[in-house]
Amino acid sequence: MPRKIREKQLSLQQMARMRAARRPRATDAGIPIDAESLGPEEEGRVVAHFGLNIEVETETRERFRCAVRESLLDDPVCGDRVVWRRVGAEQGVIVSVHARQSVLRRPGPYQRLLTMAANVDRIVVVSAAATFNTGLVDRYLVAAQKVGIEPILVINKIDRMTDAATLEAALWPYPRMGYSLFWVSALQDSGMAHLEEALRDRTAIFVGESGVGKSSLINRMVPDACSRTAEVHAATGLGRHATTTARLHRLAGGGFLIDSPGVREFGLHGVIREEIPGLMRDMAPCLGQCRFKDCRHLHEPDCALRTAVETGKIAAARLESMRRILESVPPRNPYF
Repeated sequence: MPRKIREKQLSLQQMARMRAARRPRATDAGIPIDAESLGPEEEGRVVAHFGLNIEVETETRERFRCAVRESLLDDPVCGDRVVWRRVGAEQGVIVSVHARQSVLRRPGPYQRLLTMAANVDRIVVVSAAATFNTGLVDRYLVAAQKVGIEPILVINKIDRMTDAATLEAALWPYPRMGYSLFWVSALQDSGMAHLEEALRDRTAIFVGESGVGKSSLINRMVPDACSRTAEVHAATGLGRHATTTARLHRLAGGGFLIDSPGVREFGLHGVIREEIPGLMRDMAPCLGQCRFKDCRHLHEPDCALRTAVETGKIAAARLESMRRILESVPPRNPYF
């Protein structure tokens, strides 16, 4: 008897076929798919995903609840451009997904890959001024570098900032590496105009921990978004999940914003341990200059990265952050 192949050993294409086989049929969502009931093919964009149904916006900005044809290998996600056909006045069926210009994924439970969004050209990494998380931010920057999407750093809730000097000391390496950095307050509407201008005519996904104010920022820029917000837990200081599913909104001046659920941790997909230093902008120029080719950048003599720290070219916190990321990625990344 042939051995049972575990899902984590399969290729991404094989896993996609398995997911398609398990996907509920359009009829399970209460939408018939017989040819006589389907309208002509139309273009649309996925703006949200709710259980068995996907919300699609047309070019005339109408929105329809759609099911997914079983033959699709990938589940449509927020930002996808799709071809769909109407069923009645308010329903439809997605029949195909256009090729994606970019895709952002992260590992999920049980070694499953979660696709966060597609066709984005900006990743807006949001942090709260009082709880800036260097490790999480650096992970997002590595992921953005890997998939070729330009990141933007946003420090929100500056109205609640209590130690500006410490925060500025933690942030100084990022503008020097070429990252755009915005200091804003959604509550006081401070800095919002500059951020909105930077996102004009772009498709941007807002990411970060729960409670940093992603939904509040989007509500400021898109007044009719009505994204749910939640306060940080008073006892633990941790954010509460206000957004439970990604949702796409239109900017009045042009462009799209995607509000994504907050996370406590962000794993890396498609990245092997050896390439992580090369995906960090300040580390990459020093690679290949260490005495030993297999330098771990810990205690080895003539380490180029440690020398760069000693001479002030690289912040010590960044080197420590890189080491923590390296420790968290197994030799053979199961999400690759």
